[in-house]
Amino acid sequence: MKFINRLKIVRYNLFALILCFTIILTSPLQFLDFILNGQNRILKYLEDRVFKILFHINDLRKNI
Repeated sequence: MKFINRLKIVRYNLFALILCFTIILTSPLQFLDFILNGQNRILKYLEDRVFKILFHINDLRKNI
């Protein structure tokens, strides 16, 4: 069971890194969208996903 939890932690860490890189790469476009439309929904969604993943990783580490 511990090995499976460790694999989940690695998978979630990689997914969080991919989301962070996505935020970094798309932030200039989102800034232009924010200037034009006044809303930045994509960035908020990606940030929510990152924090949800990080909390899930923290919960898995407590179970180990």
